Amino acid sequence: MRLRHCAILTTTCLALWALTSCSAPPSASTPTATQEEAPIPVDHEVLPSKQLAERLLTADDLGPGYAALPSATTAASEASVEGCPQLEQVGSTVDSPYAMFPNQGKRVFAGPGGTQLTEELYSAPPKDLSTGVGRIMTAMGACPSYRLVTATTVAEVRTQAVPVPRLGDEQWGQVLTVTAGGRRTVVQQTVIRDGAVLLVVSGSPTEVTVHGQAAVAKATTR
Repeated sequence: MRLRHCAILTTTCLALWALTSCSAPPSASTPTATQEEAPIPVDHEVLPSKQLAERLLTADDLGPGYAALPSATTAASEASVEGCPQLEQVGSTVDSPYAMFPNQGKRVFAGPGGTQLTEELYSAPPKDLSTGVGRIMTAMGACPSYRLVTATTVAEVRTQAVPVPRLGDEQWGQVLTVTAGGRRTVVQQTVIRDGAVLLVVSGSPTEVTVHGQAAVAKATTR
């Protein structure tokens, strides 16, 4: 199965980018999802892409050493998944699993020491966001390990659930250890739904921890 934009694996593709430099551990599990079972409200406003773009972090928000990459340089290459049928099934549904949410914004930053931080925002009716991202994250955590194959690289990926701050209405967290060409790197992804806005922050665990709450605060400004 081919994922045209390395899509469902934004986190993994970020790690492959980093390998072409880092270190890391852990093992396997299912992504943590902490959410309430209360009915999802339907009165949240769905934001257009232009407004989402205005809510993305900027290099000034992140501080010294960060620079936003031109969008033309951030496109991910084609990739295929081997060894995880659940992930393949979700990826085969659409070129990008998040493409079901047409209102979206994305910014990628080059950080200190050659790191990279990615922030994505999506907006849709809360129930649609909840159902869609729940399916995506369940698939991403279904296999403790799998292979990601691109035209130039075969990477071994191991997944581990991580706790997420109780921000917004629903939260998911996952750390991936990616090994390719004898080198390893660790990338964390935090996913938070607040009403009709979905935030996805990916990068090194330290960067995601340091900048995640600022991203949530700016993304959910009312």
